[in-house]
Amino acid sequence: MEWDQILGFLGLLLGAFGGLFGLWWGRNKAAENRGLDERYSSIMTKSFSSAWKITLLSMYILFALLLFGVELAAVPLLGIILLIHLGGWTFSTFYYNFKF
Repeated sequence: MEWDQILGFLGLLLGAFGGLFGLWWGRNKAAENRGLDERYSSIMTKSFSSAWKITLLSMYILFALLLFGVELAAVPLLGIILLIHLGGWTFSTFYYNFKF
């Protein structure tokens, strides 16, 4: 393994652990402030659903681009889909927080 591969793998691990720690920390702080209620549950359910709908739409668009001859490798394609999914989840969570 070369250094860039080792650093990339460490970045993946640190990113995953950082995300899990942020999720744990945020839920603990929300529980302290009585934030884990029915409203939270409803918002998270709707934002998960919206994120998957956005991801499905983006997959269809990327498949259409492949049919039109755009060359996309597997790793960048998966990265694009992951970023779209996480971004859709984030924006739909903000949307439903302001809507309800």
